[in-house]
Amino acid sequence: MLAEPLPHASDIEKFAEDHERFARHTPPEISIVLRTLVQRRDMLTVTSGRGQIVTQLLEIDVRAARIVFDWGGVESDNRALLEARQLYFKGAPDGVRVEFTTLAAHAVTYEGRQAFEVSFPEKLYHFQRREYFRVPTPILEPFYAKGAFADGESFSYEVHDLSLGGLALRMDTPRLAQTEPGTLFNDVVLHLGPGAALPVDLELVSPRTVTTPRGDVRYVVGFRFVRLSGAAESVLQRLITRMEAKRRSLSA
Repeated sequence: MLAEPLPHASDIEKFAEDHERFARHTPPEISIVLRTLVQRRDMLTVTSGRGQIVTQLLEIDVRAARIVFDWGGVESDNRALLEARQLYFKGAPDGVRVEFTTLAAHAVTYEGRQAFEVSFPEKLYHFQRREYFRVPTPILEPFYAKGAFADGESFSYEVHDLSLGGLALRMDTPRLAQTEPGTLFNDVVLHLGPGAALPVDLELVSPRTVTTPRGDVRYVVGFRFVRLSGAAESVLQRLITRMEAKRRSLSA
């Protein structure tokens, strides 16, 4: 995967000052959050100074204060992670942010396969409110959402942006933007690149009208995901991580 710089120490300190009320300090408090991540098989991004992997926590040992997590899919990123002195974990299972840092990892064998092991973090940030990080989608090779209105008329609109909580669609015609907020669209298929099609249920939340610099009228309609499955959330987590890493590399 593309490298994502590890947050500078001063950024981590500022984060801690601003959000200390969300911190968990004791091993029992930390283990409650970590055990939930293990049980739900939620996806996390682990960032080192030279790369990152998308992983799952495999085992939590409270007595030994250790975390075992899965080996990544790109060997060079795994090696970079083993060489890092500090690791930064982040995720948003069901839209609730979890973030923590640990010291260096070492390689272990877990149930016959390669894995990583780290010690418990000194503190863990667990946000109680839902927060979703939105990323803009590609313009040259856009993603699409295909579905149908209640009367059977089909539609295909470009995806404007994407998050674990929902998405926005953009279009030239007004029908979807004039639809009542709260309207459900079941069995919408998201086409997220070659060979990637994801069926989802959507609830219309926030239609709006946009006027371009040339004076043309466009429409952007926001939706939230309804009952997003764990498998679908994992697919979106990986996709969003890749898109954000690519965006940062291009802007660097």
